Amino acid sequence: MWRDDVLGIVNAGVGRFLQRVEVEPNFRAGAFEGFRILRLKPEPWWQGVDLKPGDVVTRVNGIVIEKPTDAYAALESLRTADRLSVAYLRAGAPRELSYRIIGGPPNGTPDGGVPKGK
Repeated sequence: MWRDDVLGIVNAGVGRFLQRVEVEPNFRAGAFEGFRILRLKPEPWWQGVDLKPGDVVTRVNGIVIEKPTDAYAALESLRTADRLSVAYLRAGAPRELSYRIIGGPPNGTPDGGVPKGK
């Protein structure tokens, strides 16, 4: 994924990102497990990303996201990270997405777009 695309998303902020995904807390045996994805919107923005409704996101770049400050920290970590890693559960089985973040041409959209150079 392109650094400029990542920075566009980071600069737009957590609130803007959360307009693209609907989530709810997920608990297992009474303990917080992660955030269950209810809806990804708009769907074309998420094309090529192996996440879908029902998946439970447990960590982003190693950060467990239990409260808004955790989401902010995870997003901000992408400013300098060389990878984006998302740990999640699908039907209870652990999975992980991992994308290299590389320099490259800007996406050209003011709010960040779907990184095409994964």
